[in-house]
Formats: sequence, structure tokens, C-alpha cells
Amino acid sequence: MCQQEITLRVPGKQEYALVLRLTLGGVAILKDLDAGALDDLRHAADEAVDCLLHQGREVAWLTLHVLDGGDRLTVRICAEFDGAGEGSMDEDEVEMSRVVLETLIPEVEMCTRECGCIDVISLTLKKAVAVGA
Repeated sequence: MCQQEITLRVPGKQEYALVLRLTLGGVAILKDLDAGALDDLRHAADEAVDCLLHQGREVAWLTLHVLDGGDRLTVRICAEFDGAGEGSMDEDEVEMSRVVLETLIPEVEMCTRECGCIDVISLTLKKAVAVGA
């Protein structure tokens, strides 16, 4: 069972991707991720933020959730859209983002709203050392 440990909410602007990257550096230290896993996680977070912000709708907020599942760590990045409206990514763009994410992180989940916009991207990886092992 995953236990949510960290939540960080930042404005839905590209420049705040840096804040999420820095936060993931702290997560890596707390969760004993090796340098390679941290690098992959940071690159995946950048790709996820880019995907969420470029769908033809304004994003008011991005929220980062870190969930600890013992031997697995899930980072969930959520977009809160500003008001009503339509928007979505081209299917080829969505597939390209998924492919890039899956080359970096073993388990990727992308959740789509009724309007066609992706609003949640979850990235799950195994930790090098399980807590309590």
C-alpha cells in the first residue's frame, strides 16, 4: 500500500518545473535512490510537466505527490486546469510523451479527462533498497 508523504503545489508555469526538479533531488536523498534513478526521475518529471502544460488549456496549478510503497516509489504530477474549456494533445504527441517517459521510468500511467486533456501522470519505479530490508 502506498502512503502519501510529500505534496507540493506550484503555479502551472514552465519555470516552476525547476522547483519540482529540486524537490525530487530531496526525495532521492530521503528514499535512497541512486544517482541514475534520480536523473531518470528528473528527466521524466520534466517531460511530464511539458506534456501537461502544452495541451491547449491553461494550467492554474501543478501538484506533485510522492507516494512510498516500500520497495516502490510513485511520483504523481497533476494539472489543475484554469476554468472550463477544450483542449487536448494530438494522439501522436501523447504517444511520443508516453514513449519518452517509458524509456526513463518502468511504470507510467497517464489519466485523461473527458475533454481529452491529460490531467495526471504517475511515474513508478523500484527503489534500490526496500525500506526495512
